[in-house]
Formats: sequence, structure tokens, C-alpha cells
Amino acid sequence: MSFFGCLADRGDPASPKTGGGMAASLFQPTPRVSSMFFAQNQEDALTDMAAAVFDDDTMRARFPSALYTRFRESLVKGTPVTEDDQKAIANAIFKWAREQGAVSFAHWFFPMRGGGGAHGSMCGALKMDTMIDLDWSSSEGTKPFMEALPYERLFQGETDGSSFPNGGLRATHTAAAFTTWDRSSPVFVLDRVLRVPCAFVTHLGAAIDDKIPLLRSNDAVNREGLRLLQNIGRGG
Repeated sequence: MSFFGCLADRGDPASPKTGGGMAASLFQPTPRVSSMFFAQNQEDALTDMAAAVFDDDTMRARFPSALYTRFRESLVKGTPVTEDDQKAIANAIFKWAREQGAVSFAHWFFPMRGGGGAHGSMCGALKMDTMIDLDWSSSEGTKPFMEALPYERLFQGETDGSSFPNGGLRATHTAAAFTTWDRSSPVFVLDRVLRVPCAFVTHLGAAIDDKIPLLRSNDAVNREGLRLLQNIGRGG
């Protein structure tokens, strides 16, 4: 006889197969266990998962349809986003981020550490700014502040690149490095900061991060894969 059969026999012998007896009582959750693990509408880490990510669904809901289409086409073709579209995109993201409680924004990138010991250069960097700007429309000599997400600082930022690999070999006037929003990666809000996934390049366009080699590899695989398909008669 099995272990559970023995337990059932020790319970109600008249109905060992109806769920009665000791075996059934062992597997019935107590009220305390029920309240801990089976509570209705329980909130946990999975309940709000990806709730603060400006993903494709959020973008579709927040952007005008024509803007959404142009932005998606720019991702596929690699074409630049026009200045007017940049302003509209920054405005929509700013309103959404404020609803998520964001007060700052940061360009988030992963510079090469030059043997710093971090596995896969997992120690990322943040170039942070507060969501404020001068109100240039004001006639005052000292312009007042206003809450804003300047579109030019959403799409591109500047930081010091001289402390990263080979930085000391560059002339002072070319030691700057630039961050640019990787538009294929959605922005998100964490700890009241709108985080913008970025690539990190030098003044002359050299890659000093982990993202640019990945993006360039993706482009190379895509380009050569299409060329192969065309050569074997499978491509358009």
C-alpha cells in the first residue's frame, strides 16, 4: 500500500477515496496559508511587470498614428528623425514619464571598462539631468525655469570620454564623448528616473561601449544574410 493510502486508511475508513481523513487534511491549506499564498488580487513583482516601460503598445497609444508610423519606419531604415518629430516624441514621453513619477532623466550606457573586472562590463553609467529647462519664451533677462524634457537632450547627450579606454591618446579638443538614444530599445522609468538606453561614441565615432559593437554586428549579419538569400534566389 502507498504512503498516501496508509494515511487515508488512518482517517475515515468509510470514505478513503472521497478526500476525507488525514491525507486530505494534510493537503488542505489552513486559513493562514490561504491568506499568504492564495489571496485574491495579490500584488507582487509580476503584477506590475513592465508597467513603467514605454513599449510599442504605449507608443502606439501615445503617438499620433502618422508619427508612430514614421518613427517605426525610421527604425527599420535607419533614417534620422526630423526635428518636428523629435519634439513631438519628447513631449509625449515627457507627459508619460511624469505620470510615472519621473523627475529626472538619464542616458544609460555601458562603457568599456578596460579590464576593470566587471563581467561583461555590467557596471553601467548614467548621465543624469533634471527635467527642467529655461523658459526661453520669457521676456525676462533672467529666464525662469520650467519642467520639460528638451528633445535635443533626449536624442543625444555629451559626456567626458577621456577617462575611458584610449581616452588619453586623443587630443583635448576631441576628448568629448557622446551618447545617443538607441531607438530600438524602449525608455523606462526606475527610481523616478526616465532611463534612456544609449550608445556611447567618441568625437570621431569610435565605439567605447558594449552596445555599438552589438548593433553593428546586427547590421552586418542582416546585410550579409539578405545578400546570401538574394544570391540563392530566396530574397527580393
